[in-house]
Parts: sequence; C-alpha cells; structure tokens
Amino acid sequence: MPPAWLAWIAGSLPEGTGAGARAEPALGTTVIVAGATLWMTESRDGTGSVIDRPDQPYRIPIDAFSVRPASYAPFVPPAMRDRLIAALRRGEAVLGDSSAALRHIGAGGTLRFGSVEVVVGQVVPDEVVGFAEMFVARKIGRTLGIVADRYLLSLPVDSMTGERFAAIMAGVIAEAPVRTVEPGGSPYMRIASGVNPPVVTKTIFGEFAAAPEVGNEAYLDIDPAWTVANIRTRAVPLLGSVTCHEDLFAPLVAALREVRAQGLGPKIHTYSGCWAARTVQRSRTAPPSQHAYGAAIDINAPESPFGAEPNFDTRIVAIFEDHGFLWGGAFLIPDGHHFEWGRRGPP
Repeated sequence: MPPAWLAWIAGSLPEGTGAGARAEPALGTTVIVAGATLWMTESRDGTGSVIDRPDQPYRIPIDAFSVRPASYAPFVPPAMRDRLIAALRRGEAVLGDSSAALRHIGAGGTLRFGSVEVVVGQVVPDEVVGFAEMFVARKIGRTLGIVADRYLLSLPVDSMTGERFAAIMAGVIAEAPVRTVEPGGSPYMRIASGVNPPVVTKTIFGEFAAAPEVGNEAYLDIDPAWTVANIRTRAVPLLGSVTCHEDLFAPLVAALREVRAQGLGPKIHTYSGCWAARTVQRSRTAPPSQHAYGAAIDINAPESPFGAEPNFDTRIVAIFEDHGFLWGGAFLIPDGHHFEWGRRGPP
C-alpha cells in the first residue's frame, strides 16, 4: 500500500474539510472517504443464483464506503490501480477479500439494496479498500445514501512527522478533536485504528440480518435464528449472570478469574450489559455495535460514563487487554467502562 497518513474525527468530517486539506501544500495528495451502513436485501453470484435473501423485514447490514475514483487512485497499489479505478468508474462495486468470502460471490455477482442493484466489478485485498465490505464511486454512493465523509488519507509531498501532521489536521478541522495515524500505524487505516471493522467482526462472530426499529433506527430487531444460534446467558466470576456471544465467554471468564486472583475483584462494582441490539453510539447511519454481536461488555458504567475522563483501574484494563479485549477508554471519545473483542482472530 502507498504510505498514506490517516485522519478522522468522531462522526462526520465537517463540510469544507476537503478544500481545507487541498489548501495545505504539505499534505500533498489527499482523498476523503465517505461511509454509511447500507441494508442489503439480496445478493446473487455471477450465474444469477441467489446467495442471500433475508425474509422480510430483515436485511443484512453492509459497511459501505465511497470515493471519487481519480482522487483515490494514488492510494491504490500500482499493480491493481487501473482495474480497480475502472470498475469504480463503470459504477461497479469493489469488494475486499473478506467481504467476497462472506458473501460467497466474486466479480459478476450483484448486491441489491431495495430498488438499487450494484454489480461487483473487482475483488481486492482488504487493505486496498480500508476493510470496507463494499467500495463504490461517489455517484453510486449518493444513490445508495452514502453521504457522510468519514476519514481522510494523505500522501505528503515531503517527509512528515506525526506531530506535524496532527498539527496541520487540527488546523484543517478546528471544529472537533482529530485523531491521526502515521502510515501503517493502524491495522485497518480507516475510521478507528484499533476497532475491528464490521467485516472482521462478522468473520469472527457470524453475520446477522436485522430490521432497524421503526422510528428509532439506532436499535435493531435481529433475526431470532442468529440470536438462538449464538447468544447465551451464563454465570461468570464477579459479574454474575451475563448475556453475550457464546464465543466471548472463554476470554471473559479468563480475564475475570485473573482479576479476582490478583485481588482486584472489589474494584468491579457494576455489570452494565453485554449483548445489546443497537448501532455504534446509537447513530442511525453507524454499523451495528460490537454489543449487537454480543462481543463487548460494559463494567462500572456509572463510575466511568461515555464521554467522561476514564475512571477505571488500569490494572484491570491491562488484564482485559492481555486476554484480547480492547478498552474503550482509549477511544477518541472515551468510553471508559467499555471492553470489546479486539483481536482479528476468534477468541
């Protein structure tokens, strides 16, 4: 991959970010990537055979992004640049390897979102499309409802340092705190550096179909078949009865046993939930939260609420991290009571 620098904020980039970045010569070539969660109603392979067609009202959430093809070209490895950009310009979708495997389709397959059908033009390594499940041109993206700018990539002209890049981006985006990452500083180089993208979460914990609740689209009615197959309620040390994805119990129990063995059990006061069928930060356009997969757990929420400076014993945080969890206290907007599965492989 070309050595791109990454910048993003919580939520959508402010209007004018692209123009501001282009006005900074030190940033060199830049591109802004828009993103949204789309709801797939059907997919077919290259022969026209149906692969996925959830029963109504259920649909499959797809983590989709859009770019201007010419602007994105410098950020694609030369060996695959021409065919990827050509596919985008034809109005076709580009899938990452993981997404294509999850969908069981390749070039020539189709994804349908209500009345809009998109043909798959290329399949590329996940890194080339920022681990998106679907990558399209801006024109198609607007038709599908991808309108919010999510992150910026930069290929500086000269040498760049992390401090300088952060300072430049803080000037370009003065409205909100900006997080920046140097080339290769994140395994995913997209919105959040440490958080598993939806396609990785699905690969580990399975994919569900769901229906956003009418009038409150941040909450989901998940297909009961997935819930029955994957969600369990069990007693665990220190917390008592919890409801999570069945595969999360092994690392969760191991972490809690170590917390207890080190005499830190009295530091845990409140279990605040694991499985919760909702989107990230309860946003209408965000993907399903790790909680929707039963892959995240909240502990001591009253003492360390979302958005506040974390107030959580760092020794317990270290134990959970050693057992594969990612701590929300390090997020751009701190979520100090939140722990989610953070490795790319299964528990």
